[in-house]
Amino acid sequence: MLTAAPEGYDRPALLGPADLPLAPMLHARDGLHGIVADADSDHRLWFPRGAARIRLAVLVPLDEDLMLRLNGIRRFHRLLTGRPVRPIPSLQALSASERQRAVLMLRAWDGAASGASRRDIAGVLFRSDFSGLSAAEWKSASERRQLARILAEARAMVGGEYLTLLREHSHGRR
Repeated sequence: MLTAAPEGYDRPALLGPADLPLAPMLHARDGLHGIVADADSDHRLWFPRGAARIRLAVLVPLDEDLMLRLNGIRRFHRLLTGRPVRPIPSLQALSASERQRAVLMLRAWDGAASGASRRDIAGVLFRSDFSGLSAAEWKSASERRQLARILAEARAMVGGEYLTLLREHSHGRR
């Protein structure tokens, strides 16, 4: 969240959303939202005061995601000051298996949200045709249970648990 620096902080330059390569920008009741992209990730910015040019400061909640937020702020500051933006810290980056699991969750969630049956979703994810199975065979299929676990994880991620993917202390604890 980018807000005005307190009085007495005259060093930050006057900046506003128009001074940044924001794409896309969304004007909402709670201010202006936008994304600044770099090679490794997107910087999601919120300007509660809208498009006003201000001496920028960052408001950082002191919560369990503090280190995640500080790493993002550090990377954004480097981008703002024209210095090379370093890659996301390796402890924050997803492993290949975590990325693969996240893709499975997203695909399963999209399928369920679009109204596809669990059998159809399993067929796409596991590259098999389950339509010929009897109800009893489908009920005992390991793919059915695996899909149920994937959808449960997806539901949790959509419910806010997605931040655990980025927390340094969460890797290797799945």
